[in-house]
Amino acid sequence: MKNFVLKNRELLSIFYIFIKISGFTIGGGYAMIPAIERNLINKKLITEKEFFNTLSIAQSMPGPIAFNLAILLGMKIKGLWGAFFASFGVIIPPFFGILIVASIIQNYSDSLYVQKFLDGCYIATVGLTLYVLYKILRNLKFNIINIPLLFFGMATLIINRNLTFFVFLFLVLINYFYEKGRKLNC
Repeated sequence: MKNFVLKNRELLSIFYIFIKISGFTIGGGYAMIPAIERNLINKKLITEKEFFNTLSIAQSMPGPIAFNLAILLGMKIKGLWGAFFASFGVIIPPFFGILIVASIIQNYSDSLYVQKFLDGCYIATVGLTLYVLYKILRNLKFNIINIPLLFFGMATLIINRNLTFFVFLFLVLINYFYEKGRKLNC
């Protein structure tokens, strides 16, 4: 057992980081992003630029953001086994947490304390999500086309949320061809 731990210290570290964050963060995947970022960057497992590039890819993939991010970051840090350990670390706490919390909330849903606790969790989640948005926008390289596309996308989705996939696809294609044309002209 000691040899296994010594040989796979980094894998166990990745597993520990993700199980710790997943187990103690309330509010879902987007609420976990600042904690994942801080832990991986502080341990020098990944740079801030690599983290936000990986986050961009994870956001465009279908499925839960925390799981997608865990797979991609684990893969980047330690390959296939890193992806396995990171994703397993993210999945375990919510699985058991949902079982426990659902039974408690079902029994005490009329309690004022439970309702206020859930209201506080909602507010904290909104704050953490806005922090992630701020960090993403801070790291985004704006150009002449990004800002109008950002506002076009926001306005379109406010008017009709059913167009999410088409707006995403349209904005990605426009930005891709704009950047490709810029590189050809340089």
